[in-house]
Amino acid sequence: MSAPAGPAAPQTGLLAGRKHALDGLRIIAVAGVFFFHTATESMPGGSIGVDVFFTLSGFVITLLIMKERIATGRLHLGIFYAKRLARLWPALLALCAVIVTAGLLFPASGWGGQAGFVLPAAAYVMNLAHFGMFGDSIAGETLGPTWTLAVEEQFYLVWPLLLLGMLRFWKVRTAAFATVGLAAAFVLNRFLLVSAASRWTASTTDRTPGPTSC
Repeated sequence: MSAPAGPAAPQTGLLAGRKHALDGLRIIAVAGVFFFHTATESMPGGSIGVDVFFTLSGFVITLLIMKERIATGRLHLGIFYAKRLARLWPALLALCAVIVTAGLLFPASGWGGQAGFVLPAAAYVMNLAHFGMFGDSIAGETLGPTWTLAVEEQFYLVWPLLLLGMLRFWKVRTAAFATVGLAAAFVLNRFLLVSAASRWTASTTDRTPGPTSC
């Protein structure tokens, strides 16, 4: 009779344990965004913290997916989505309730008239409902910054399906190269959009007549 199998060997490398360094980077990113909004002149580029936070979140989520797939051979999508929703949604709903209540009690305050933004914020579609896919990030609304949560939750919805689809037909290395190519395509697309917008703004400014003297 053979001896019972021992516990699986501990994972090493990227898939082993919590990445405390990434937590520190996320704190720095959040601090950059905070100072960008409170002391813009001192930190005009602090908004890059949003991009850093998105990148780190995507990296961590990908590690979680890979760890579960390696350990169990699959990913329980229902449990995955439930965990992602449970992390932030209760707090977001509480925030929406506080803002609506404060707006009703103090309609002249900055929180007054915000009820129309509660549904897109709570449904994680603020980035699409009011600002467009590439619109302004904040337009003065109290719940405007929830566009970042919307982008993150939409990523959580799409990326696991895309990653599992690639891993179903390709090896991990091939899927990694495809992911790098996809990311590079998005960066190139954004660069071309920004360049085109800059040229359009410059040409519009050149055509604007200057003041004339009497």
